[in-house]
Amino acid sequence: MQKVYYDKKKRIDQNINIKRLYAAQHIGKKQVVDINKLLNRVKINKKNEIKKKIIIYLLTIFGIFLSTIMITTLK
Repeated sequence: MQKVYYDKKKRIDQNINIKRLYAAQHIGKKQVVDINKLLNRVKINKKNEIKKKIIIYLLTIFGIFLSTIMITTLK
């Protein structure tokens, strides 16, 4: 049973019995996926994460080193 309400120049449709699933209706064609490209992307991402961790580690050690030098020179 479909109900239509008019509220402040807007039309509101309410359909109680039918649920609309638009995402499930639009299924595209199958795509060919190259597993080597995916694996290479994973390897590159891991290398980038390791580089970021090393840079952060070195920056924290450098910051600690500078702070100890500043403390020793001020005393």
